[in-house]
Amino acid sequence: MANLVISAVCNQDCAYCFTVDHLGRGHRDSIAEAGQSFLPVSSFQERLDFLDRSNMDRVRLLGGEPTLHPQFVELVERARAAGKKIVVFSNGLMPPDALECLEALPPQECTVLVNVNEPDTGNDGRVYTRQLEAIRRLGERALPGFNIYRTDFHPEFLLGLIADTGSKPTVRLSMAQPCLSGANQYIHPNQYRAVAVKVARFARIAADDGVSLDFDCGFVRCMFSDADMETLQEAQTDVGWRCNPILDVDIEGNVLYCFPLARLMSLPLTPKTDARALRSEFEARTRPYRQAGVYPECSTCPFKVAGACSGGCLATTIRRFRHTPFSLDVPRKGGEVV
Repeated sequence: MANLVISAVCNQDCAYCFTVDHLGRGHRDSIAEAGQSFLPVSSFQERLDFLDRSNMDRVRLLGGEPTLHPQFVELVERARAAGKKIVVFSNGLMPPDALECLEALPPQECTVLVNVNEPDTGNDGRVYTRQLEAIRRLGERALPGFNIYRTDFHPEFLLGLIADTGSKPTVRLSMAQPCLSGANQYIHPNQYRAVAVKVARFARIAADDGVSLDFDCGFVRCMFSDADMETLQEAQTDVGWRCNPILDVDIEGNVLYCFPLARLMSLPLTPKTDARALRSEFEARTRPYRQAGVYPECSTCPFKVAGACSGGCLATTIRRFRHTPFSLDVPRKGGEVV
């Protein structure tokens, strides 16, 4: 998979935002000040060509808040004309034309992952009300997402949200990981166990309501006890211990391993570049760190040794070694990545 960044502007300012090192932080109510903060429509075809070369049938639109792009509807239409399914990562605070565009798409060809914070986290209720309305209008196109960035989280409200809005009966769970600068709020590895206990409990409650959980990257196997794992399996949770090159393509045409590692390395998107070559290059550059993990014990853990667990978020691993951002040069036989 690969994500196409089409907007560096956001109308939220979440404490855990993993794009802060690359896009900066700051709430903007007006997109009129955005300047060059949006992907030019003329560059979008280059991104579609890259997806074609990489045999990808989905256009995954990312921001900032991607729906704030002034030509969002046109970009979606171009992607659809190219035979692509649409995936949008949104906070649900969409302009009317963007929401109308997405709700008109066939549900089987459109997924909008709407990240929702707990209703009482720093807003007066209007944000949550707008998010509910957007999810209700999107219906089964909407996939609720929840980001865990503190140990006192309470995701049970999402069950009522799903029942009320008719969204997909799944919650995409993310565990906030650090940017290399540490400028965002995130879950430290010594808090993983506390998070795991609450996740297993939520999985059991959600299953009773016919709702399943889906893990984003960064979770590790050892944070869950065997009893927790049994609970997750019974609840039909999509468990994963992933940390792979996601390939976030930014507005300037740089390809990032992922946003948390944006300050470490990037590769150019060229007319010949495909996703397989990019991932291979990123894997080669990060291989020295892959021997370790988020815990000192990772290097000898049987799950890690057997390849059943990645060892957790690479940004967390690098921060464990107290490195500041730097350039990593790895000898390679070829020149340009093709």
